[in-house]
Amino acid sequence: MSLKRFLPFESFTLRTKLPAAEVLRRIHEATGPPAPFGSGKSAATPYTGRVGPASFEISRNIDYRNSFLPTIRGRIGTYIGMTEVTVRMQPATAVLVFMAFWLGAVGLVCVGILAAAVLHFDQLLREGFSPMLLIPFGMFAFGCALVTLGFRGESRQSKQFLQTLLEAERTPA
Repeated sequence: MSLKRFLPFESFTLRTKLPAAEVLRRIHEATGPPAPFGSGKSAATPYTGRVGPASFEISRNIDYRNSFLPTIRGRIGTYIGMTEVTVRMQPATAVLVFMAFWLGAVGLVCVGILAAAVLHFDQLLREGFSPMLLIPFGMFAFGCALVTLGFRGESRQSKQFLQTLLEAERTPA
């Protein structure tokens, strides 16, 4: 089992027979302007963001709050007579920084608890184990599950949407 499966990053490539101009047009039609001040769903389009001449940066237009909603960055090019769209998904940078701080701090506490348990194992056997020591491990597991599940559910929907929209085949990047 690969650790990449649990990280909130995904890269893949879509290959389609559609010309690059048609790919850009379809992505542009499915993308509206972002909501002002992150106030929720902004338009009737399924995605919000910006579309440039050979790239795009979009995210799903949702009615609910999900801090782990992927930001989708794509580059459009050609590959052996086909149009190739290289896509990278990840949560917002601020969310990644916060979760790195959170998981790092809680992870250090977990390492400290484990080190103390190993160094003072005889005392632990004499005095007994306190279930309160498991709280940081639960917090770490909860944080990891929150990131993984919040990101993966949304990224799966976006991959399927883009693949259908562009009539494309997906290949790992």
